[in-house]
Amino acid sequence: MVITHIQQLKLLYQINMKDLVTIVIPCKNEERYIYNTLARISNQMNSEGVRIIIADANSTDNTLSEISRAKKELKLKIKVIEGGPVSFARNAGAKLVKTPYVVFIDADTTLLDPTILALSLFSCKEMGGKLATCRTKSTSNDIRSKLLFKVFCFIQKHLLKQPFSTGAYFFTEVKEFKKLGGFDEQVLQSEDYLLSKKYKKSEFTILNLHIGQDDRRFKQIGYLGFLKLILHNFINRNNPDYFKQPTNYWL
Repeated sequence: MVITHIQQLKLLYQINMKDLVTIVIPCKNEERYIYNTLARISNQMNSEGVRIIIADANSTDNTLSEISRAKKELKLKIKVIEGGPVSFARNAGAKLVKTPYVVFIDADTTLLDPTILALSLFSCKEMGGKLATCRTKSTSNDIRSKLLFKVFCFIQKHLLKQPFSTGAYFFTEVKEFKKLGGFDEQVLQSEDYLLSKKYKKSEFTILNLHIGQDDRRFKQIGYLGFLKLILHNFINRNNPDYFKQPTNYWL
């Protein structure tokens, strides 16, 4: 099916997101980020009334207060449920989804373009896709952070033969997500890669749009440590047992 740019724009404006997409966010002690993440969601095209499920792992800071503030000020439809480790939290949220599509977003993800959700839905609903993600860029001023995200995006697009959608933005058809078994709760890292590689490459899209994340995870293990992590993960990409080893990056 060939669709012109004008036709695409018309279809995007006609999409009623609230009946088609649910957003699931795993969360723990994210008082610095969660309001901004929710504010960016509220700015998405045709996102009025979209249900947001936040799986909170017993946050001990002001995360829940920030969620309540966002719910009131931004007029968002938010449900907070019990969370836990990232894979468990995402799967717990997915069990409550009643729409045909779900998008998993991290609590510190910044949706940098107001059409990201609509274009993701378009790529799946209108173009027959099952999984969509987008590129990631650094919101930090540190040049090392910007370069590392560029390296990551290059590997994601050009070096991996299988689809790879990051957990920071994982837009999928619910039926296919359940068919593939959801996120593996036995692994301690790269659960997003291990699930997305199961999708057919012909049904996977990397949108030419960006989400933003800062450099806090790089600082946890150091920039050199992150480079080593990328290298080891790439080398062991076909070894499921490797990903059961813990890493500070996802803590």
